[in-house]
Amino acid sequence: MADRAPAPPSPNVLRARRLLAGGAVGGHLALLTCVGVFLVTGGVAGGASAAVAGVLTIAFYTIGQAVQVLVADADPRRVLVASLASYIGRVAALGALLGLALANQSRLAVMDPTAVVVTTIAVVIGWLAAEVWVFSRLRIPVFDEMDDPSDRSL
Repeated sequence: MADRAPAPPSPNVLRARRLLAGGAVGGHLALLTCVGVFLVTGGVAGGASAAVAGVLTIAFYTIGQAVQVLVADADPRRVLVASLASYIGRVAALGALLGLALANQSRLAVMDPTAVVVTTIAVVIGWLAAEVWVFSRLRIPVFDEMDDPSDRSL
């Protein structure tokens, strides 16, 4: 049996991948900026706090966008269910991490709360801004393509 090459990704998958890549670039730029700023202003604790918060935020958005890539060609109802399930799972995981953090406050006393909050907000803004920028440059057809050449009787 001859190995066949896999089918190329659909335009929907390619668009979802571009959104994932764009958001990741924006999120990482914001993360690196915050880690640098908090290393200078808050020392190692500030830099480490910013790094932890930024990595968690990027993981949250990467998982969500990766689900969108996986279901890009699915029925819209399936996309909605996958998106909501992904969101609920990610929020539950963050809730579990928060529970662990609250149960072990003495171990996390070195965390800089300002670095955590500012970095989380900056990474969210960086991710979303880059994603909006990429989305504004996507080529999305605004008409249905005709499958049957005989329909082209205009």
